[in-house]
Amino acid sequence: MRRRGDPRDGRGSAVPSTSEDFIIEDSLGYLVNRVARVMAQQLADELRPSGIGIGQWAVLLFLWAGDGVTQAKLARLVAIEPPTVVRTIDRMVRDGLVERRPDPADGRVSRIHLTPKARSLRDELVPKAIGINERNLARLTADEAGTLRRLLGRLAEPA
Repeated sequence: MRRRGDPRDGRGSAVPSTSEDFIIEDSLGYLVNRVARVMAQQLADELRPSGIGIGQWAVLLFLWAGDGVTQAKLARLVAIEPPTVVRTIDRMVRDGLVERRPDPADGRVSRIHLTPKARSLRDELVPKAIGINERNLARLTADEAGTLRRLLGRLAEPA
Protein backbone atom coordinates (compact mmCIF):
# COMPACT_ATOMS: atom_id res chain seq x y z
CA MET A 1 0.00 0.00 0.00
CA ARG A 2 1.24 3.49 -0.88
CA ARG A 3 1.68 6.11 1.82
CA ARG A 4 0.85 9.75 1.15
CA GLY A 5 3.97 11.38 -0.25
CA ASP A 6 5.54 8.03 -1.26
CA PRO A 7 5.34 7.70 -5.05
CA ARG A 8 7.14 4.30 -5.00
CA ASP A 9 5.87 0.80 -4.62
CA GLY A 10 7.50 -1.68 -2.25
CA ARG A 11 10.14 -2.57 -4.87
CA GLY A 12 11.32 1.04 -5.36
CA SER A 13 9.54 1.52 -8.68
CA ALA A 14 7.43 4.57 -9.43
CA VAL A 15 3.70 3.97 -9.00
CA PRO A 16 1.60 5.59 -11.73
CA SER A 17 -1.03 7.99 -10.40
CA THR A 18 -4.66 7.46 -11.14
CA SER A 19 -7.40 10.06 -10.97
CA GLU A 20 -8.76 8.34 -7.86
CA ASP A 21 -5.54 8.72 -5.87
CA PHE A 22 -4.23 12.05 -7.18
CA ILE A 23 -2.84 14.01 -4.25
CA ILE A 24 -1.90 17.55 -5.23
CA GLU A 25 0.95 17.76 -2.72
CA ASP A 26 2.53 14.74 -4.46
CA SER A 27 2.16 16.23 -7.95
CA LEU A 28 5.50 16.94 -9.63
CA GLY A 29 4.09 20.11 -11.18
CA TYR A 30 2.86 21.35 -7.82
CA LEU A 31 6.17 20.57 -6.08
CA VAL A 32 8.35 22.19 -8.75
CA ASN A 33 6.09 25.24 -8.84
CA ARG A 34 6.06 25.49 -5.04
CA VAL A 35 9.86 25.33 -4.82
CA ALA A 36 10.15 27.96 -7.57
CA ARG A 37 7.73 30.27 -5.72
CA VAL A 38 9.52 29.85 -2.39
CA MET A 39 12.89 30.60 -3.99
CA ALA A 40 11.46 33.53 -5.98
CA GLN A 41 10.12 35.02 -2.73
CA GLN A 42 13.52 34.57 -1.08
CA LEU A 43 15.14 36.34 -4.02
CA ALA A 44 12.54 39.12 -4.02
CA ASP A 45 13.28 39.74 -0.34
CA GLU A 46 17.01 40.01 -1.14
CA LEU A 47 16.48 42.31 -4.16
CA ARG A 48 13.96 44.65 -2.53
CA PRO A 49 16.53 46.87 -0.72
CA SER A 50 18.17 47.57 -4.10
CA GLY A 51 14.84 48.59 -5.62
CA ILE A 52 14.79 45.68 -8.07
CA GLY A 53 11.65 43.61 -8.57
CA ILE A 54 11.68 39.93 -9.43
CA GLY A 55 10.45 40.67 -12.98
CA GLN A 56 13.25 43.17 -13.48
CA TRP A 57 15.76 40.61 -12.21
CA ALA A 58 15.10 38.25 -15.13
CA VAL A 59 15.52 41.11 -17.62
CA LEU A 60 18.76 42.20 -15.95
CA LEU A 61 20.15 38.65 -16.05
CA PHE A 62 19.69 38.40 -19.80
CA LEU A 63 20.97 41.93 -20.45
CA TRP A 64 24.06 41.30 -18.32
CA ALA A 65 24.68 38.24 -20.51
CA GLY A 66 24.09 40.16 -23.76
CA ASP A 67 23.27 43.86 -23.76
CA GLY A 68 21.34 45.52 -26.57
CA VAL A 69 18.73 42.91 -27.44
CA THR A 70 15.35 43.78 -28.91
CA GLN A 71 12.22 43.86 -26.76
CA ALA A 72 10.82 40.94 -28.76
CA LYS A 73 13.91 38.81 -28.16
CA LEU A 74 13.90 39.77 -24.49
CA ALA A 75 10.29 38.57 -24.21
CA ARG A 76 11.31 35.20 -25.69
CA LEU A 77 14.38 34.90 -23.47
CA VAL A 78 12.55 35.79 -20.27
CA ALA A 79 9.55 33.71 -21.41
CA ILE A 80 6.91 36.34 -20.68
CA GLU A 81 4.33 38.00 -22.90
CA PRO A 82 5.54 41.01 -24.96
CA PRO A 83 3.13 43.48 -23.27
CA THR A 84 4.50 42.45 -19.87
CA VAL A 85 8.06 43.00 -21.10
CA VAL A 86 7.08 46.45 -22.37
CA ARG A 87 5.66 47.41 -18.94
CA THR A 88 8.72 46.00 -17.15
CA ILE A 89 11.08 47.89 -19.45
CA ASP A 90 9.01 51.07 -19.01
CA ARG A 91 9.55 50.81 -15.23
CA MET A 92 13.23 50.07 -15.72
CA VAL A 93 13.62 53.13 -17.97
CA ARG A 94 11.83 55.22 -15.34
CA ASP A 95 14.19 53.84 -12.66
CA GLY A 96 17.29 54.57 -14.74
CA LEU A 97 18.25 50.92 -15.26
CA VAL A 98 17.88 50.62 -19.04
CA GLU A 99 17.36 52.77 -22.07
CA ARG A 100 15.70 52.13 -25.39
CA ARG A 101 17.74 52.90 -28.48
CA PRO A 102 16.65 52.55 -32.10
CA ASP A 103 18.22 49.65 -33.96
CA PRO A 104 20.83 51.10 -36.36
CA ALA A 105 19.61 48.83 -39.18
CA ASP A 106 15.86 49.22 -38.53
CA GLY A 107 14.66 52.35 -36.74
CA ARG A 108 11.28 50.73 -36.06
CA VAL A 109 12.95 48.28 -33.67
CA SER A 110 14.10 49.26 -30.18
CA ARG A 111 17.11 47.70 -28.54
CA ILE A 112 17.35 47.63 -24.76
CA HIS A 113 20.66 48.73 -23.23
CA LEU A 114 21.82 48.71 -19.65
CA THR A 115 22.72 51.97 -17.96
CA PRO A 116 25.84 52.28 -15.82
CA LYS A 117 23.54 52.06 -12.77
CA ALA A 118 22.26 48.63 -13.86
CA ARG A 119 25.75 47.41 -14.72
CA SER A 120 26.94 48.39 -11.25
CA LEU A 121 24.18 46.33 -9.61
CA ARG A 122 25.48 43.07 -11.06
CA ASP A 123 28.27 42.59 -8.53
CA GLU A 124 25.86 43.36 -5.69
CA LEU A 125 22.88 41.26 -6.79
CA VAL A 126 24.32 38.13 -8.41
CA PRO A 127 25.97 36.98 -5.15
CA LYS A 128 22.58 37.29 -3.44
CA ALA A 129 21.03 34.91 -5.98
CA ILE A 130 23.97 32.53 -5.66
CA GLY A 131 23.55 32.61 -1.88
CA ILE A 132 19.88 31.66 -2.13
CA ASN A 133 20.74 28.71 -4.37
CA GLU A 134 23.51 27.62 -2.00
CA ARG A 135 21.33 27.93 1.13
CA ASN A 136 18.58 25.85 -0.44
CA LEU A 137 20.94 23.22 -1.84
CA ALA A 138 22.72 23.00 1.54
CA ARG A 139 19.60 21.24 2.79
CA LEU A 140 20.59 18.32 0.52
CA THR A 141 23.69 16.18 0.37
CA ALA A 142 26.14 16.96 -2.45
CA ASP A 143 24.97 13.80 -4.26
CA GLU A 144 21.32 14.76 -3.85
CA ALA A 145 22.00 18.29 -5.13
CA GLY A 146 23.79 16.92 -8.19
CA THR A 147 21.00 14.45 -8.86
CA LEU A 148 18.37 17.16 -8.46
CA ARG A 149 20.12 19.44 -10.94
CA ARG A 150 20.61 16.60 -13.42
CA LEU A 151 16.99 15.43 -13.21
CA LEU A 152 15.51 18.93 -13.40
CA GLY A 153 17.72 19.59 -16.41
CA ARG A 154 16.34 16.48 -18.11
CA LEU A 155 12.77 17.49 -17.32
CA ALA A 156 13.39 20.99 -18.67
CA GLU A 157 14.40 19.61 -22.09
CA PRO A 158 11.71 19.63 -24.77
CA ALA A 159 9.77 16.36 -24.83
